[in-house]
Amino acid sequence: MVDNVVQSKQSEAVLHAQDYLQILRTRWKQAFLVFFLIFVSCALITKMMTPRYTSTMRFEIKQPRDLINLAVGGDANPIQIDATGYDYMTTQFQLLVSEQNLIAIANKLDLPNELETSEKGVASILLNSIKVVPVLGTNLVDVIVTYPDPRLAQRICEAVAVCYKELREEKESALINEAINKRFEVLRSRQDELERKADVVRQYIRSGKYLNNIWSHDGRIAPVSTAAEEQALNQLNNSRLSLQSEISQMTVHVGKLQTLKDKDLLSYVTRTGLLSAESYSSARVRELNEAYRNEEELWGQKLIAGYGEAHPIMKSLAEQHKSTETQLYAELVGMRDAMHDQLEVKKAELVEIESRCTTARNKLREKTLEDQKVMVALQEYSAEKSRYDKLENDYIVDRMRLMAPRQTIEVYTEASLPGAPSSPKYKVNLIIGAVVGLIAGFVVAVLFNYFDTSVKSLEEAEKHLGLPVLGVIPQDAGLLALTGGDSPDAEAYRILRTNVELKKSLFKVRTFAVVSANAGEGKTTTLCNLAYVFASAGYSTLMVDADMRRPRLDRYSEIESEVGLSNYLTSDMSLKDVVVKTQTPNLYLLPAGPLPNDPSGVLGSYRMTQLLGEVSKRFDIVLFDSPPVLGVSDSSLLVSKVDASLIVLQPRKMPLKALLRTKSIIQNVGGQIMGLVMNNVDISADTQYQYYTTYYSYYTNDKSRKEPVDLRPEKRSTATADEVKSELAAATKEGNTDNELY
Repeated sequence: MVDNVVQSKQSEAVLHAQDYLQILRTRWKQAFLVFFLIFVSCALITKMMTPRYTSTMRFEIKQPRDLINLAVGGDANPIQIDATGYDYMTTQFQLLVSEQNLIAIANKLDLPNELETSEKGVASILLNSIKVVPVLGTNLVDVIVTYPDPRLAQRICEAVAVCYKELREEKESALINEAINKRFEVLRSRQDELERKADVVRQYIRSGKYLNNIWSHDGRIAPVSTAAEEQALNQLNNSRLSLQSEISQMTVHVGKLQTLKDKDLLSYVTRTGLLSAESYSSARVRELNEAYRNEEELWGQKLIAGYGEAHPIMKSLAEQHKSTETQLYAELVGMRDAMHDQLEVKKAELVEIESRCTTARNKLREKTLEDQKVMVALQEYSAEKSRYDKLENDYIVDRMRLMAPRQTIEVYTEASLPGAPSSPKYKVNLIIGAVVGLIAGFVVAVLFNYFDTSVKSLEEAEKHLGLPVLGVIPQDAGLLALTGGDSPDAEAYRILRTNVELKKSLFKVRTFAVVSANAGEGKTTTLCNLAYVFASAGYSTLMVDADMRRPRLDRYSEIESEVGLSNYLTSDMSLKDVVVKTQTPNLYLLPAGPLPNDPSGVLGSYRMTQLLGEVSKRFDIVLFDSPPVLGVSDSSLLVSKVDASLIVLQPRKMPLKALLRTKSIIQNVGGQIMGLVMNNVDISADTQYQYYTTYYSYYTNDKSRKEPVDLRPEKRSTATADEVKSELAAATKEGNTDNELY
């Protein structure tokens, strides 16, 4: 299994290689033209190039570390030098070829006067001559100068390092001086700011609210405490919450008591504990309630002892109990009213406590805000003092660093004096031109082939159209009636005839329409030659010119006739009146006749159906020449009536979509497609077709090839219609019928 997969992949690779080789064989002219143009252009450009000399120098770019330090607390730095990291060194490499450095080089070497141009013009020339190549992973850099003058190339190479060093030292000194001056200005401004913040703290002390011990440089001492204000506020809040709870309970009880009377009222106050609460009930109410309960208990005891309700003692107890109950109910009503008044008093107390809470809260807020302002003032003063001290120290240090020596570059390899030109490299340029030309030529050939959507080979035609290729006709094949049947071209048509014969017996057809997608595909020539080889093989063959827009069969057959297919379809003429016999045995022609105004209507008539039935009986092969399928509707009517159709196409001419549309049109109208004919194939370019025609010339006698005949109208040998009619009439008198008639 693995071997099969490997062999399959190898076969695919070989197939792809063959496809590319085929593209090169087909489009070698375009590829060679591109190669030739690129190669010649490269050679000419190399020849015209001026010799140039190269000088090289290597040195190290030093980083300006510890030259200046602008970190000032948390403030923004007025000037900052980032002298560390890859980005800094990359920037320095670019500065070597900056316009400023190039102008400095030009002025140092007096190049504007020597070259008679401006400073910027010289800078542009130097930019194209100087190349900076950093050494990977180091601070080393190679400066490569290429110039037509070797001595000047060396001087420019030396000047690159010297001018860079001078400009950098000048820039760093100016930057440090500017930074020190800026720092001094900031130091003065910070001093004023520090004094202003100190005045703010002094104002709070002078106000008398704070003691002198709040003065602290670090601001960590709290001015005062707000504990007393917070404690007073908490006590008021607790009283307010307790009173709110009591008011809520009293509100519920008072509301309920308003709806109850007598026993229900006594039951509610007893159940809820209001009767026993000294804050709500009076001593009189509690005393009456106690007497009321004792009398009820005594009444029960007497009943148990056997006293009846009519007993004088029981009556006396009942009267006393009634009197106590009346007094108790009256006292309960008074208790309810007293609770209502007490509720109003509690609400008034709540309003007063809330007012006191608001006042205490405002005092605490004011005290807190004022303390915060004092703390902020102390903290700002402390931070400003620390910032000022740091800035003052940095200023002193930077003044000392300004006097320290600095090293910007260190040279490792001096600029060399070139002895031989470094460019142009003739052999390398020619090799590059040849390689680029070959690649470009191949790419152009592939692009031409890629954007060419036409059918290029019979394999593509059979694959995409799903139809067999019955014949391959070589390029520039002429009319066999003129060149003779033993030419190499005739063998291609014989192969086509053989394939049609095999298909003909399989499909049981006699009438064929030779069609093409568009004009110029060679369908008329193909029809004439196919009819010729059929007639040469003994088939009675009829060519019908059904192209009533641009008829050509009469000119190809060198026959002139005033009547034809249009006369037959539009009148009562018989077939023998319009069919003409050609000079080739067994070959007959039905010309198009006068051009009608409506070719589609004529071809779609009932007479056309009669014609097909009659010629099918009288001839072995009937070939119809039709207009292009995509051009007009005539061909659609024709292919729907004949037995089968042959589609003629040229490689690399019509897009695949057009051919698919042609096939779709024929099939949609009910036509039957027998196959394809590849016409006008360039055998010399498309080697895949050569096996079709390899042995044509082997079996052909070159001496038997006829000279081409001049097809101009004045040189034709024609047969008149009257002569053909006489011949047909004579054949009829001899008793020939059906196929024998023709």
